[in-house]
Amino acid sequence: MKKTIFLVIAFFSIQIVLAQTTTNDANNNVYNTAGIEVKPEFPGGIGEFYKFIASNYNTPASKEFLGGKVYVTFIIEKDGQVSDIQVLRDVGFDSGKEAIRVLELCPKWIPGQQNGQNVRCTFSLPISLQAYVFDIKEVDVAPNYLGGFEGVSKLILENFNAPTSKEFKGGKVLISFTVEVDGNLSDIQIYKDLGFGTGEEAVRVLKTIKNWIPAQKNGKKVRCSFGIPITLNSN
Repeated sequence: MKKTIFLVIAFFSIQIVLAQTTTNDANNNVYNTAGIEVKPEFPGGIGEFYKFIASNYNTPASKEFLGGKVYVTFIIEKDGQVSDIQVLRDVGFDSGKEAIRVLELCPKWIPGQQNGQNVRCTFSLPISLQAYVFDIKEVDVAPNYLGGFEGVSKLILENFNAPTSKEFKGGKVLISFTVEVDGNLSDIQIYKDLGFGTGEEAVRVLKTIKNWIPAQKNGKKVRCSFGIPITLNSN
């Protein structure tokens, strides 16, 4: 009888061990984000993740770099670590290697969950890279505005809410930006303002002005940095 009990206990012990092994193996499966109950998330959301990428990624400095998207995939482990980083497609200029370098620096994610347990999960996304920004001296044809600079200056002043304070003495707000290949502006920066909110107002107005004529290099439209002064009269 004792032998029979021992055999029964041994049998159930083996079953328990096998069950535990199966559970652990299943828990180490790599899930697709579309097939789990709780998807992994970067702390602060995907917007913060792209901010992390932008602040750490060294975009190729070559004038031949035309921009594009690097497609990457990786595993978010049960503890939130990023592993098994793979580049599915890059745009040359070591853009794939740089993507791997940056992702290896990535903070821990909030892992995905299935049945109330943290699970390993694949995650794929594109990293968009902008083309080289030419200096005004490097291009064959400088950027311009429909109607010329006289026209854009007039448009700015018509929409600019100048300070109303009697203390405002007037002067020039110096501002720079990038003219994109589609004629829109990006990376608007204030080099000098006159206080009284003049810099912020200059940025607001420039964001509303579209239809710039992009610069050209070797017959192709290119991104180009540009700067203009905005002259304001005293009150």
